[in-house]
Order: sequence, then structure tokens, then C-alpha cells
Amino acid sequence: MMTMTNKKTNLLNACLALVVTGTFACTTSGKKESAETPPAPANSEGVFGAAADPGTLRNSFVIEMAGAAAVWSSQDPAKWLDATVFAQIEKGDAEGAERNARALLAKNPADPQAMLALSASLLVSRNVELADYYATRVASMQSIEQASALNIRGICRVLFAVATGRSEDYDDAANFFRNSLAANGNQVAAALNLGELELVRNRAGEAVSAFSQAAGRCQECRPALYGWGLAAMRARQFDTARDQFKTLAKRDPSDDEANYQLALAEAYGFKEIDRAARILKDLATGSKDMRIRAMAESVLRKLRGSGGNL
Repeated sequence: MMTMTNKKTNLLNACLALVVTGTFACTTSGKKESAETPPAPANSEGVFGAAADPGTLRNSFVIEMAGAAAVWSSQDPAKWLDATVFAQIEKGDAEGAERNARALLAKNPADPQAMLALSASLLVSRNVELADYYATRVASMQSIEQASALNIRGICRVLFAVATGRSEDYDDAANFFRNSLAANGNQVAAALNLGELELVRNRAGEAVSAFSQAAGRCQECRPALYGWGLAAMRARQFDTARDQFKTLAKRDPSDDEANYQLALAEAYGFKEIDRAARILKDLATGSKDMRIRAMAESVLRKLRGSGGNL
């Protein structure tokens, strides 16, 4: 039997990997949902961010290069002196990124961009305490990098909370994310991370608010709409959930995650069993994602076995 210490260590490792690759929504709960309750985000069936295991690279809230959801707010990273460092982070070369960031900082010890780059690279390499140290220094400066540093501080607090179990660290993380949003109207990452955190804390209404704010800041980017839909499902705002997943499915018919969540919304929110079953059948037979395929098959069996009485 796994000890509590090992469980906590494994959970921390999973959360750290998910921070780097897409999300930090982690859970230790294996609670089974009732037939009357829509599957909740982050449950054992992987409804939250299906196919988002720690080894799967996805669009990152922390280090995405192309979109607005970036650790350094929405400023074009190509114009930064340390663009090479963030490019290395994007490629997963944390060691090279840290080496180059330290070289930049050695040239100018007071450069907030270099400190932010070093903080981000340290976060990727899981040196959380040192990442928080440099993020704290940047956050104390009156500069455009302040919002991004506050976002990193929030992520660090989440990881501290996972390691220690201190609820106060989760509260601090939420405050850092909110302060990041207040510091820069173009900051998207903090809104996404705040939404994830509120889902972890079972505050679905607050998560809906955070993801909707992110959507407004990133021109309805996929991470924001997807998170918004998941939060709305948890809050039993089924109209809102269906709207977000429909938008994503229409935008990209091959978005299997969005289609799967749309099927759940149709089935559990509106009792549209036939409509949900058609979507799930297509996913169960045609999805290239084996995890999505397996989950679609499982839910489809439940729908058929229920006789439409969910």
C-alpha cells in the first residue's frame, strides 16, 4: 500500500508536470459521481482536460509562446532580450534556459526581464523555492513584468500547498493571481490559473468568473472557453457549458475533448440522450485519442444502460 508521504510526493510531481504542460488541476479524490450529477472536473475519469496526463504536452498557461496566455503577459516575446530563453522553455530545455537566463542576469543583475526568465526556467525545472524568490524580486518592481511575476508567485504557492496541505497557501495563490490581473489588463495566464485553482477548491462559480474573464482578455482562446465550459458544468450552468463546447466544436470539429464535454452537457444537463449518444459513438469509433475513445465508450454504455433515465 502506498504511504501518505509517497502519495503526496506523487501528487506534487504530477502537479508540477501539469503546471509546465498545461494545467495544475490535481485531485486526490476517487469519489464516484452519482447518475444525477454531471461528472465533475478533475475526477478520476479524467473529465477535466481529458488526455491531460502529466506526460502530455499541451498549450501551456505558463510558457505558451504563440498566444496571449503567456507567463510574461501578452507582450511579443520576440522583442525581448531573453526571447531565446523562453524559446528554450517552450522546447522543454529547462537546463539550457536556466543557463542562458543566468548569463543574462550576470550582465545586468537588476534586469527584470532576465529575472523573470530565470524564475520561469527554475519553475520548469521544479526548483520552486528559487523560482519564487526571483519572482518576488520582480513583483516588487514597478515594471511591465510585475504581472507575470505575480502569476508565477501564484503558481509557486499552489505547489507549496500541494506539498504541505496548507489551505492558506491556496488562499495566497488566489490573491497573487488576482493581483496579477489587476496589475495588467492584458494578463491572461493568471485568469486561467485562477480558474483552475477555483475548480480545485470546488468553487465553481468563482471558476466560471475567472475563465470568462480570461476569455474576454484572449479573444475567446480555447483554454479559456474550455475551462469556462468545465466550470459551468460543475456549477450546473448547463446552458453556458453547452455554449462554450459548441463554440469549440464548431471552430474545430476534430476537437475531441470539446465534443466529449458537449456530449456530457447534452446528456446530464438536458437529458438529450440520443444527441449525446451520437456524439459519443463517433468519438468511441473515430477518435485518435485512445483515452477519449475509452471514456466515450464508458459513458455510452452508461447512457444505454440507463434507458434515458439519468
